[in-house]
Amino acid sequence: MTKQLKLSALVAALLVSASAFAAKPGYTADQATDNVVRNNYNECWKTTYFDKAKDGLVECGDREAAKPAPVAEVAKPAPVAVKEKVTLSAKVLFNFDKATLRPDAKNELDPLVEKLKAHQGKGYLNGVEIDGYTDFLGSDKYNNALSQKRADAVKEYFVNAGVPAEKVAAVGKGKAEAKMSDECKAKFPKYAKNKKQNAEIKACIEPDRRVEVVIDAVKETIKQ
Repeated sequence: MTKQLKLSALVAALLVSASAFAAKPGYTADQATDNVVRNNYNECWKTTYFDKAKDGLVECGDREAAKPAPVAEVAKPAPVAVKEKVTLSAKVLFNFDKATLRPDAKNELDPLVEKLKAHQGKGYLNGVEIDGYTDFLGSDKYNNALSQKRADAVKEYFVNAGVPAEKVAAVGKGKAEAKMSDECKAKFPKYAKNKKQNAEIKACIEPDRRVEVVIDAVKETIKQ
């Protein structure tokens, strides 16, 4: 009975030993820690069954460490062109029926100059269009000429302030988009025969006398 117990214990020890050995195939392993046993030169002890291609360990210098997977480069969002329209009252920029900029006009134009120059400095400015508009009073020929002169005056201001001339276009559109005409005509039906109503209708259609600055610039998109 005693011999049988001893035999069973020996078999169990062999199984444990085999299990520990199998954990590091091709190497001699410490059964307690499962670490590869090393000699006095800190070299890993190998068994006669060692197969470097199959069993080689990085810790023993028998296999190269796996290289980290390359980090996928995040594509930079493509910039998009965005048009911004700024409407300026002709009353602020010019005296009535005139095309010479008033001194106060710089308060409206200088911030736009700075924005255009900033876009240009970054290479973002595609162009800027200055559109002059008038009210419906007067002939088409006169209004077209006045609106063109006013657009040209704003363009000259931008160019003199440092905005590249080739980036600026000035267009006189006359009374092409006199949006207040119908509303004001209905409100003052006798304007042609009444001096008081003439003044009132001029005030009514003031929003039609304007300069629109359309900035075409690139804007970088932000990927969410």
